[in-house]
Amino acid sequence: MKSCFWRILLIIAASFFWTGCGGDHDASVSSVAESWLEVKSAYHKPDSLQYLSGQIDDFRQTLKAFYASPVGSLYFIHHSDEMNSISHIDSVLDQLNIAVQTNNEEMVFAAMLEIDRSLNLLRRIDTRLSDTSQMHYFQLFFFFSVLVIAIILGLRIMYNRAEKAETRERESLTFSREAVMAQEQERERIARELHDTALQDLWRLSFQTDSIGKAADSEERERLYKEVSSGQRELMRRIRNICDNLIPPDFHVRRLDEILQSLCYNFEQRSNIKCQFIIQDTLQPVALDSSKQLHCFRIVQECLTNIEKHSSASEASVLVRSESSGTLLICISDNGKGLSPDLFPGLSALLDRDFSRKLRTQGHFGLWNMHERAASIGGTISIDSEAGEGAMISLCIPLEEKA
Repeated sequence: MKSCFWRILLIIAASFFWTGCGGDHDASVSSVAESWLEVKSAYHKPDSLQYLSGQIDDFRQTLKAFYASPVGSLYFIHHSDEMNSISHIDSVLDQLNIAVQTNNEEMVFAAMLEIDRSLNLLRRIDTRLSDTSQMHYFQLFFFFSVLVIAIILGLRIMYNRAEKAETRERESLTFSREAVMAQEQERERIARELHDTALQDLWRLSFQTDSIGKAADSEERERLYKEVSSGQRELMRRIRNICDNLIPPDFHVRRLDEILQSLCYNFEQRSNIKCQFIIQDTLQPVALDSSKQLHCFRIVQECLTNIEKHSSASEASVLVRSESSGTLLICISDNGKGLSPDLFPGLSALLDRDFSRKLRTQGHFGLWNMHERAASIGGTISIDSEAGEGAMISLCIPLEEKA
């Protein structure tokens, strides 16, 4: 293929060079055949001896021009033996010229027959070379077509990669903004909770403490002492709850089932929503590494927070059990109004990567965060929700024995 390519380029370049040098004759097999036809036509005209000699000289010049042309050189390169057998035409033309001048018709007929035979051989060579050239042109066209298609596909792949990189960058920026907003919202929530609970209790305890010294009798002071003591215990409990929400429990000391049970109890005390914790009787004590336990805790915590804020539920439950496939299943359900019908129109869905992106673009940052946490520990999140029928979020993670 490469040699064919350079050969065709060489022919084209030589043809342009020949044309630029101003060749006097059209160097082609057809021009040679037409010139010879004029010679044969002139022979049959009466009293045209001088005219016939001129036509023979023109034919001789046309033939020499063809031999000297790049096309003729190509013929000699590819069919040297056959072209060498044709090259004796020049001597046959001398014989023809002599035969015409001596009016030797037998000799004229023999010379013309020999030239016809040589020109027929030249036509066959031209036909074979034309077929070969067409095949080479087709191969070259096919090669360039494949090359163009490959370039287009390469550009398309590069464009898709650039588009995906740009999409990831936009998603990363969106996530960064959402993370910053979530941090600010969490800080605002903590500040509001401290202001509405701990700070108010401290102000009340401060006033009660000042009132102890101003009390006139011992009974009043005893009552105030009890109120201050009770208020301090309540304040410590509220601060402990805030700390439990901010800082996860010590997973190196407590198991996951103990931690989730404590989380459900605190949720019920805080929200006044009855929360039932159910664990499979035959389930061995769940022992996961601290990273998996942290992610499970945060996912369940996020589900309970969503139930408290958005579900209008009166009951909730957390179920922990093992599956036959060697996985741990944690189901969080409620009897509230269900998830958004626009997002989950009677849908039971597994949160995959594409669905997770849809959740994030629509502002469901909590659900997206749960999916990312589950994926980071090799687990999956699925959601089953009906409008007005509550919702159930299932977390499935592989079980590993703790070393």
